[in-house]
Amino acid sequence: MSLPILVAQENWQVFDEAWLALMNAEGALDELLPALTVAGEKKRIARCVPLVRQHAELLEAGERHADAAALLGTALAAGAPHAEFAAKLDEMAQAAWGEEPWWEQAVELTGLTAPGGDPRRAWRAFGRLRALEAGAVVFHAGGWGTGEVTEAGEGTVSVRFHTGMSDRFPMAAALDIFEVLPEGDLRTLHFRDAAALKKRMKKEPLEVLRAILERYHGRASLISVKNAMAQVGLEGSGWSAWWRRVKKLAEDSEWFKLSGSGQRMELRLLLEAADPCEQLQRQLSALGSLEEILERCRTVLAGGREPALMELALEALEGAAADPDEPLPWRMAAWLSIRSARGETPAALAERLAEAEAGEGASTPAGAENAPHRAWESLGALPTVRDQEAALDLLPEVFGEDWLAAVGAQLRYAPPGMVRPLVERLLEAGSQSLLGAVYAELLARPQRAPHLLVALARLGEDGRLEGELPPPARRAQSLVSLGARLWKDRGDDPHSARSLGRLVEFLTAGHNPRLEGMLADAGPETLRSIQLQVQQGIDESIDNIITSVIFHSDLDLADARDRGFWEGEEIWTTRGGLERFNAELRELRDEKIPANENAIGAAAALGDLSENAEWEMALQEKRNLTTRLAEMEGDALRARLLEDASLPEDKVCPGTAVRYRDLGAGDEHRIVILGPWDTDMGEDIVSYRAPLAQGLLGLSSGDQSRVDLPGGALDLEVLGIEPVDVQ
Repeated sequence: MSLPILVAQENWQVFDEAWLALMNAEGALDELLPALTVAGEKKRIARCVPLVRQHAELLEAGERHADAAALLGTALAAGAPHAEFAAKLDEMAQAAWGEEPWWEQAVELTGLTAPGGDPRRAWRAFGRLRALEAGAVVFHAGGWGTGEVTEAGEGTVSVRFHTGMSDRFPMAAALDIFEVLPEGDLRTLHFRDAAALKKRMKKEPLEVLRAILERYHGRASLISVKNAMAQVGLEGSGWSAWWRRVKKLAEDSEWFKLSGSGQRMELRLLLEAADPCEQLQRQLSALGSLEEILERCRTVLAGGREPALMELALEALEGAAADPDEPLPWRMAAWLSIRSARGETPAALAERLAEAEAGEGASTPAGAENAPHRAWESLGALPTVRDQEAALDLLPEVFGEDWLAAVGAQLRYAPPGMVRPLVERLLEAGSQSLLGAVYAELLARPQRAPHLLVALARLGEDGRLEGELPPPARRAQSLVSLGARLWKDRGDDPHSARSLGRLVEFLTAGHNPRLEGMLADAGPETLRSIQLQVQQGIDESIDNIITSVIFHSDLDLADARDRGFWEGEEIWTTRGGLERFNAELRELRDEKIPANENAIGAAAALGDLSENAEWEMALQEKRNLTTRLAEMEGDALRARLLEDASLPEDKVCPGTAVRYRDLGAGDEHRIVILGPWDTDMGEDIVSYRAPLAQGLLGLSSGDQSRVDLPGGALDLEVLGIEPVDVQ
């Protein structure tokens, strides 16, 4: 039974009984001392004073002077009365270590036994001094991290850090800046053998979590757990994957309790095993939404738990899904999980499907051929790919006995999560001609059903579909266009990111990439068109192959637009913009950075850098300023004046004023396109690097174009172009 956890959870009766048992057994103080520290943190050390007094007398009587000093010193450091214990601490420390050769130096460094000193501070320093011996692992939170003491003596400490760097510190400074780590601390284990700890994280994740919670006396926030793992090198996606696994294991363990959600989650280590049903009930009652309840219940249902737990999870899902205020997609996802577990469709889900069947084609004009079934809208709204795949089993209930043929006719409307399994089933059913016709149709309109086109592309290019297809170069052009669309949408839509990955792998993998072969006979017009698509942004692997194909072709290939002077690495600006930029650069270099250096010096003079917030802030500011200085100095080297540029005639370019009409709204606008350092010269000035200007550059009067802006696409027509005075 953990004494620190008993104190952390304020289980005082059991703690007192355990302490008395420890006294009677003359046991070691390994758990008692940190328990007293926790009592001090909770401002409850006063209730421990009588037992401290009794225990210290027993230890003295047994001539365990070092243990008696440790007990008294820990109690004093935790806030026990100075008047009662300070003198006895000095007596026990003298009896325990007074004959040691290092005693006089230790007293001088720490102030222990010094008349009129602070025994609390002195004992803390004395404890660190005794622990700072060769082989000890230490941690410095201010930036040095974890290291090992390689030598201690003669008033100094030598430390070899995890980076390989070694340094020597005055003993007095080392007492202030280093935390000596126990051998069981994860940071110590990581320093000793990082590979072994990594294996332990994988094989024994709950034991690793237990070690973290014991470090925090049985209770910690998710942020604390995340920070503890970051200190042993587990961050980013690695942390996310580890935590997903550990969270599920901890939720199912009778020794851990999780409460709250998101970043505010709190984890507790239990002293006694909890009843699984009671624990699950508490967890579910603490969750705030159907989405959270569904995630927890799925873990229970998927793990083959005992029937009582599974029934409890199903009842919770049924209750939460019955709430009409919950979003319908999540209610349908819950009904699907219930259906999977019970083997029958819940009445509420059956009613929803019946409503969809009755409303078939309701959003399509009467008489429209092959109108999309209204059920696709509900199924497509299911929140995850997993939900959409699970909904495949509903299709016979929606489309009837000949459901696969009906779905094949409406395949383009299928949700992204259903596309691949439906294509596989149709292929197994011998529908190669149907799938080939759909592939040919989508190649002509690649934006219509992008996820379906990705699923059909590999089959079509492997010759597994039947029917006539466009020439290879035309197919490549359509797939590149699709890649550009998915690249643009990848950040906002996980389905697009997933489909993009599959498309890129299909087109670019191997020594003889598929895309390269498809473009082998491409003509100049096709390559020009593809080049334009690539310029709008696409995955680097596709871009590299297209660049290579164009470079090695024997065609006289000109760019789809004449290359403008603004398309290089130079930064074009007016003379006034350059002067403003240089003034900002001088201010940064000559004023802000020297002021920051002075601030660092002033902060360092305050001492105790381990707890010096001003010093840490000043160092962070220095990093920010020097990074910004390097960027600006690089920009200064690439700066060019617009007055020196040769402006093309009747072309939108930096240094011109452009009148254009918004074809959607009918409004006319005028902007002046200048450099990125000129935009504060007027409301109508736009940087040539801004999205609107990027969409206009290179156009001529009378040209129409669609420009992609952060707020949506804009269809416009250029009405007039004129150069402006840029001096």
